[in-house]
Amino acid sequence: MIRLLTAGMLGAVLLLTACTDEKPSASRPTPDGASRAGCGHLENQVKDQNLFWAGNHLAGVRASGSVDPGVSAAGLELMEAAQEAGDLDVSSDGKADMTQAEARIGEAQQKLMTACRALLGEPPWVRPAPGSATPR
Repeated sequence: MIRLLTAGMLGAVLLLTACTDEKPSASRPTPDGASRAGCGHLENQVKDQNLFWAGNHLAGVRASGSVDPGVSAAGLELMEAAQEAGDLDVSSDGKADMTQAEARIGEAQQKLMTACRALLGEPPWVRPAPGSATPR
């Protein structure tokens, strides 16, 4: 009799929990290699406070290949900002005022950082290569 009562109550609880309107929280999409590479490279650029166009261009190229639309769009924007800065720098033989170009790179870096955080969580995103541990 007690088993029947326990089984009935368990069945009722399971039935009630199955009928709730609450949806399970959406999980983060699985990041692809391009997302990880772009976000990891960007992390290094931001950590070093690097606004030089060459390193940021590489981060943008890597991130623009991401399957995540936010990372891809922000990576493309960083890539374009860095490309324009590079064109200006090279065409002037390094004599151009890069202030505005570097400001645009900084803005694009922040957009990509936001997209990377949405995909990967908080940094650090760079993982040491296998076998590169510091010897003791």
